[in-house]
Amino acid sequence: MSVMTAEIEIGRLPDVRMAFHLMGLHIREVSSRWTYPSHEHPMYELHWMIEGDMKMIVQGQNYVQKKGDLLFIRPGIIHSCKSAGSHGFTYFCVHFSVSDPVFTKELERHQTACYEVSSPLVQELAPFLTDLCKLATENRSRPLSAAKTMKVYAAVFELLGTLVDQLSQTDHVVLTKKELLAGRIAENIEASIRSSLLHGQPEDSGKTYVQDIAESLKLSSSQVNRIFQQVYGKAPRKYRSEMLLSEAQRLLLQTDMSIDHIAMMLGYKTSAHFSRQFKRWTAITPSECRSGASVIAPTDRTGGSD
Repeated sequence: MSVMTAEIEIGRLPDVRMAFHLMGLHIREVSSRWTYPSHEHPMYELHWMIEGDMKMIVQGQNYVQKKGDLLFIRPGIIHSCKSAGSHGFTYFCVHFSVSDPVFTKELERHQTACYEVSSPLVQELAPFLTDLCKLATENRSRPLSAAKTMKVYAAVFELLGTLVDQLSQTDHVVLTKKELLAGRIAENIEASIRSSLLHGQPEDSGKTYVQDIAESLKLSSSQVNRIFQQVYGKAPRKYRSEMLLSEAQRLLLQTDMSIDHIAMMLGYKTSAHFSRQFKRWTAITPSECRSGASVIAPTDRTGGSD
């Protein structure tokens, strides 16, 4: 006779799914005559001064960046730079993007661009910036090994987590009731995706899961849709579709699971339904995605499910 014992959960961390793109990470030494013309780009930029002085104009605002100072430049912000001294300077620069609406929304809250070396933000970020500089120097002329790649990931995640934490403390951000509710709605949507991945549950209609979320938060479905749209700039249905697409692409590109198996994990009743939806989102089939075909503007096509 078997004896059933009670389970007591004493701790839990949420699933972590974050796609980020690290680009243009470099350390550069330039002369006193070096300049870079006005430009903008669709990525965030961290610009850290290692030696010397530099003048940067960010959206018409002049900054003189000295040794140890950090500039944080957001996407679409026009900026230019040149030497501010007679001996040139050395700087570290990294551009990054993060496919996570909660994280990027937090970054967009803060308007300060320049943080001095003595600021708590720079003091906290300096160890991770130093680690990335060291990795960049050590691997300047050769590809990263698997171990070094993981060290870069670790340093980047530490950097990004510390950046958001320090920005929040620096600017004394207080979330509104509406923002807190939208965050809870997002958590519920993410939980529904996790449930599909863990249990392969049949896909619910958008109406059903929005109703379930509304009931759990003691709101109406229309309130859930309106609050989420106002805070995240998209409907809960689109947010869920984007998450499903991200998971589908990850499973197609990073595992050897069959398409039938992936469809089941994502909660689709048939692989044909999954394939139709995936093509609706991306303009290519799951098989074409796995073989390396380019996705066409996925985030503009994820309006909802069949």
